[in-house]
This record gives sequence, structure tokens and C-alpha cells, in this order.
Amino acid sequence: MTVGPRRWLALAACALSCARGGEGYNVSEPVMGDSGVAVTVVANGLDSPLFVTAPPDDPRLFILERPGRIRIVRDGALLDTPFLDITDSVATGGERGLLGLAFHPAYPENGTLYLNYSDGDGDTRITRYTVRADDPDRADPASAVLLLEIDQPYGNHNGGMIAFGPDGMLYIGMGDGGSANDPHGHGQNPMTVLGAMLRIDVDGDGGSPFAVPSDNPFADGTDGRAEIWAVGLRNPWRFSFDRGGDRLVIGDVGQGAWEEINVAGVAEAGLNYGWKVMEGRHCFRKDDCAQTGLKLPVVEYGHDQGCSIIGGYVYRGAALPALVGHYFYSDWCRGWLRSFRLDEAGLVTEHTEWPVGDLGNVLSFGEDADGELYIASQNGSVFQVVRAP
Repeated sequence: MTVGPRRWLALAACALSCARGGEGYNVSEPVMGDSGVAVTVVANGLDSPLFVTAPPDDPRLFILERPGRIRIVRDGALLDTPFLDITDSVATGGERGLLGLAFHPAYPENGTLYLNYSDGDGDTRITRYTVRADDPDRADPASAVLLLEIDQPYGNHNGGMIAFGPDGMLYIGMGDGGSANDPHGHGQNPMTVLGAMLRIDVDGDGGSPFAVPSDNPFADGTDGRAEIWAVGLRNPWRFSFDRGGDRLVIGDVGQGAWEEINVAGVAEAGLNYGWKVMEGRHCFRKDDCAQTGLKLPVVEYGHDQGCSIIGGYVYRGAALPALVGHYFYSDWCRGWLRSFRLDEAGLVTEHTEWPVGDLGNVLSFGEDADGELYIASQNGSVFQVVRAP
């Protein structure tokens, strides 16, 4: 993700009713950890690597490059030929580009994958592709099937993450459409898919490329867009599902003062994450800061510590057994690596900053098929998080 136009500091002082606090929240500033965590380079020389992932039970790594390529790391080597190259279809100005990739849970059987990218007009496209029958290291560019096309009024806050949940549905994180301060009020408007988390069934019937799940909160389309699962998001650049539980974790990029991490149960439909009533756990709208019914973050940090949160994953790999269950995240401006554990009561514990050295401008996290953790950097490198020697 690239940094968009300069943000304007528009946050007024909160009234007492808008102070941090409330059920399930504890102030937990990170403490500096020991040297038990390190990073090692697994690929470099990449062009703005924005994401790292792998299909189920597949030893390869797949890396998105912002201009429109998917690269493969196989047996420790970066292959020269891209898995897929759609650079001719992708716009990259502002925060646009090839932003998200999700392999179907049944990819080993059906060979289908889904992309989120900005088209030539800068609008969001969610498109399905299929791997070539004669070459598992190449997708067929002619297999493209468009699922959704979403108009984007500005070149920033496009979201970009797509991921399959444990329910088999495809979740799509949409930013509020951009500019600054959500000028069109998308975050609190369920009649637009901007500023929302979407949820669709890509295995729907009737010959359509997707169906609307019947348990979506606005499934009938009367009071909101049928594809919406949650509202009140500003720019959920990266979100993830905990492999070991039923939690959805969203790193939502803030406006001018606060970055935030939101956690909810996968089955919690129709949540409102608060933007632009709130920024983090602080009032953003001076004239109306009613918080009833809002889902507020479990962790926030101010812009004295960074500028743009990069959400990660709850670690479920084998390399760091002491940190299984920790959620890892970073910041684009500062490039630190932090983690915390969320207990059963929803309280943050073991909040730690790990001294792993200079990661550059962190763009994204990713997981391989075994749940090991990776970090993609603007410097063209992909790192793996490992146990320090």
C-alpha cells in the first residue's frame, strides 16, 4: 500500500463521553520484547510486493506485485515467469493496483482464485481466474470472470483485502472511497458498499458468479446492500481470520490521529465499526458522537507511533510455539513489529514490540499453507518471521 495524499488533522478534543474505555477494552501499551523473534529474507527484488499467500496444502508462496503480477517462490527460489500477469488491466496511481488474492478453499480440486484490483478507470474489480490445466505454475489470463465492479470516487481508501472465511464465504474489505474525512458519508451508509465489509458466496447456484448468503444482515436488499456484512470502516487494508478460532481481525487505517485493530466473532453479522462517528475509540464527529451499537477497537495507537496500520495474522505456525495465538501487526511509516494475545474476555495481554531490525515500509503480512508468517516491504523484500538463533 502506498501513502495517499497528506492527511489533515481534523480531530477535535473529545468530550468525557467519548473517552477511551468500556467493556472489553484495556489500555495495553506494548513492551519491548527479547530477541526471541527474528526475520529472514525469502525473496527480494520484487516490485511493490503487496501480499503473500498460498493455496491449501501447497508448499509454494504466491506474492502479489502491485503493478499486476503474481510471482511464485518454489523450493526457496523466486520463479522468473509470473503465475499471472494482468499489468495491462491494472491502474496503479494513488493507492491502486493489484491489491488482493484469495485461493478458493477447494483450490486443489477446482483451481480457482480470486483477485481484487483497480481497473483502468481506477474502479475495484473482483475477478475469478483458473489455473492452467497443463501447468500448475501458471494461471490462465483468458479465464477471467468478473464478479463485482465497484466505482471508486477517489484514488485512495480502496481497501484491497479479500479472504475466505471459515464459513466458505468470500469476504471483501472496502474502504470509504477516499479523499479525506469520508466526504460522502459512506462509512455510515448501508446503501453503498464503500466503507463496508462484504460477504458473498462464490459457489452460488443459478449460473451467476456469486450468490448473496441468506444470513447477510441486508440479504433482501431493502435496508442496505445485500452484499454487506458490516459497516463503519474507513480503510480495512488488511484483515484476517484466526485459523485456531472463530475471530475476524481487521486493521483499519485511521484518518489523522488514531490507528485501530478490531476483533469480532465470525458469526457476528451487521456490526458497525464506527467510522466516521469515531476514529479509534475517540469522537471524530463533533456534532454527533452517539456510540450506542458501535463495535470499538481492542487496540489503538496514535500518530506519535506511526501513520498507517498494517494488519496481520493470529500466528498458528510451528516455528514460534511460545507465540501461538499472538496477533502480529505493523505500521507503514515506522516498520516496527508488534504482537498481542487476546484472552477469552477480549482483553489484550502480552502486548510486545519485537526488535527485528529495519523492515522498511511494511506493506502487508501473509501466511503460507502451514500458518507461518511473512512480511512484505516496500523495499522489494519478503521476510519470514522466525525464531531467533
